[in-house]
Amino acid sequence: MAAPTLLFGVGATKAGTTWLYRYLHDHPDCGMPAVKEAHYWDTFAADGREKQLTAFRVRLREMRAQKRDAAALGRGWQVDNLDRRINEMKALVAVLEEDRTGDAGYLAWMQDGRGTAAVVADMTPNYATLDDETLARMRDAAPGAKFVFLIRDPLDRLWSHIRMQARRQRQDHEKYEKKSNNILYRILNRGQETHILERGDYPKIIRKLRRVIPEGRLLIQFFEDLFTETGLARVCAFLGITPVKAQVAKPVHEGPEVVMLDKLRPRALGLLNEHYEWVARNVGPLPQRWQDNLARV
Repeated sequence: MAAPTLLFGVGATKAGTTWLYRYLHDHPDCGMPAVKEAHYWDTFAADGREKQLTAFRVRLREMRAQKRDAAALGRGWQVDNLDRRINEMKALVAVLEEDRTGDAGYLAWMQDGRGTAAVVADMTPNYATLDDETLARMRDAAPGAKFVFLIRDPLDRLWSHIRMQARRQRQDHEKYEKKSNNILYRILNRGQETHILERGDYPKIIRKLRRVIPEGRLLIQFFEDLFTETGLARVCAFLGITPVKAQVAKPVHEGPEVVMLDKLRPRALGLLNEHYEWVARNVGPLPQRWQDNLARV
């Protein structure tokens, strides 16, 4: 039996990786891990590894508590689901802790229990920040490993990422809308929180991916087209699977809508202008949403 195609979803942050994970999770030809973001390839350094292991252990405690509650309520289906998720995360923690020479443990974890799946995937947006050497190691980890990089309208992606940051950092006394605009202000005026911009630096990331990943094993997909019949067909053709109807019709993890201050919008668009123009020249015709925002620059 042929090994499944290993797919790496390398970002971008807030550009639809969770939606694509759920689509593939529900696809009959795919066998997806219960953990969407494995964070294997970005945790070789000791500090990054320990930080991620801590996060996984916290999540394990939360899931065990949820399992106890579900069992008390007689929800057997939920107990079974949580058992699977707990066992897969425990196995992943063991992989992150062990010697990673050859990456055999990771590859076994990715494929264990996937049956006859044609595709398995690790959808970790942080992989877009990796260096050429690590991306090459991923490329060579399994024969024919493929990469997908989702790109969203630069201003929409930036604002969505900022709102996510605001939700995570907001104290009880802070207003979500004000917190979000303050973060954007700091990015524009103080050069702070640069990681938010780095996750959406399409020219830098796409040049790097094209430098390392052979043609035919890398797909650059517009977020705005992902939810259309044509966009899904393109993704499925890239993976060698038959398109099926999506069970989730719209993006997930969008969070509450927040209005960007009018005085900040023109400056944010100016900051991102190069990204719009570079993608237009080097990736393909821009979706309408991109064109509309670019026209405002």
